[in-house]
Order: sequence, then structure tokens, then C-alpha cells
Amino acid sequence: NSSAASDVYKRQPRSRCSVNMRDEEVRSARSVRAEGGVCIVMVCADMSEAEQVGRMLLQYNNACLITYRRVRDLVDSKPSGQVALIILATDHEPYPLARMLSWLRNLWPDSLLVVVGNEGSGQHEVAARSNGAIYFTRPVQAHEWSSVLTATTCKATAGEGMRSEGGE
Repeated sequence: NSSAASDVYKRQPRSRCSVNMRDEEVRSARSVRAEGGVCIVMVCADMSEAEQVGRMLLQYNNACLITYRRVRDLVDSKPSGQVALIILATDHEPYPLARMLSWLRNLWPDSLLVVVGNEGSGQHEVAARSNGAIYFTRPVQAHEWSSVLTATTCKATAGEGMRSEGGE
């Protein structure tokens, strides 16, 4: 078990952080607030996928990754504040996936949705794309994460600028 996976709350320099909602102690808090910057939520059964995203986030100085094991855990302990990106790296069947994406879209309408699935999961991909999500197949390549993370952080930073100038 790597130290990144076992750390409950690990701060990186310049407001970068990782919150692992898989830990019982943290989950009992019922809510977590991402401190400043871009909040990214990831639901994944395989912690190595979250670690890959976490490594990619090190190049941004305004992002926080909050990981969950199951969507049910996200429902029980939603992060407070604005979520810019939601990543579902689970193996749900198409119908429950579509319902989850709809729920997430209603909760965070401005968030980018990404679904990670296995190659050859056509119905899974159709459910994701028809509900407005980007679909990546495993293993997700670094350049794919980079494009999504760059777009997310740029969009969130631009939105913060508009709000601070009284634009929203």
C-alpha cells in the first residue's frame, strides 16, 4: 500500500491536496470542503487510478482531488463547494451509470463528467456519452488526463476571475 493511498489528508505545496474519503475516520465527518482552487471528485475501486490522476495534478497549483470508493459514499459525504470535474472509474452496468450521471449533472450542472471503462464495453460507453460524459478506456493515457485536467483548471480559473470581477 503506497503512502499516497494511505494518507487520509495529504497537503501538497501551493494549495494542492488529496482527500481520501475511503478512510472510515474521514468518511464519518460526513462532508469535506476542498480548500480553494479546483475541486475534482473521483469515484474508483482501484486506488492506482486515483494515484495516476493525483500525480498528474501535481503540475497544477490550484487543484484538490477527493476520492471515494463507491458512488454511495459520495452520496453520503458530498463535498461542499463547487466541483469542477467528476471522474467515475467504476464498472457499473449501463442503466445505473446513466442514473448516476443524471444525478451528478443535477447536483453539479457545470462540472465536467468523465467515465473510465474497459475496452469493448459498448453499452457502458453509450450510457456515458449519451449522458454528457467523456469516455476513456483503461488504461487511461497521461495525455488524456492532461487534456481534461488542463481544460478543467482553465475553466475553473476563468470562472473565479469572472466572479471576483462581479461577472456572475
